Amino acid sequence: MLSGLNRHWTSCAIGLAAALGFLAPACAQNTAGIANPDVKAGARSFEYRAAYETRDDGRPGAFAHRLHYQQSFDESWQGRVVLLQSERGGGALEFRSISLEVMRQFVESETSGGWESAFRVDGLIPLADGQPGRIRAAWLNSYEFDDDWKLRAALYFGREIGDLARSGVSIETREEISRRVAGDFRIGVQAFNNFNTTAQFGVFNEQRHQLGPMLKGAITNRLSYTASALFGVSRDAADADFRLFITYSP
Repeated sequence: MLSGLNRHWTSCAIGLAAALGFLAPACAQNTAGIANPDVKAGARSFEYRAAYETRDDGRPGAFAHRLHYQQSFDESWQGRVVLLQSERGGGALEFRSISLEVMRQFVESETSGGWESAFRVDGLIPLADGQPGRIRAAWLNSYEFDDDWKLRAALYFGREIGDLARSGVSIETREEISRRVAGDFRIGVQAFNNFNTTAQFGVFNEQRHQLGPMLKGAITNRLSYTASALFGVSRDAADADFRLFITYSP
């Protein structure tokens, strides 16, 4: 029964992938994930992410996709490079940015009762006009309540660079709570919160807050997926983002 359930949801995720392929008229603003702070020596992976943002108050829909490569250096240090393309309103895809990230895990679940924690620094280099660069620091956390329930939470502080940079320090949080249903298959809820910058937080509706369901699981021993939808709960957030992440671990 459990294996049948897992096959059913895997089929749903693959179906969503196909749907995203046909939706491609669209810079979905959110190809971001909620990072795992756990670093394993020798681990490496490639990940493809696609996201579609629906039309919103007269603004055309948007599509973005990104590819990243991730490599651990030892049991504590990990690096990642990310390349992003996007388009809006049915235009041609355009390279938007390349990002470089370095993460160090400093709390291990084996010695902390299920808590893992890491610090990450990343830099974004714009590849298109009309976008500032960015440097950012993140505190990433994960906690396993038991064999089934898991919580992830992240806090980000950033500073934009360049002529188009906003003043102040940007602040973001991301949260995910999930439950194992069968094998590697999990369902849960994600929240993304962008509080603008310390120079101008604005009221709730001038910030970008999104909330929605997600499911994740394994397709093979080396291939896994995460499918999710995020819905805006504040006025300035996109009405809906539909996202699919595919990870390959050699």
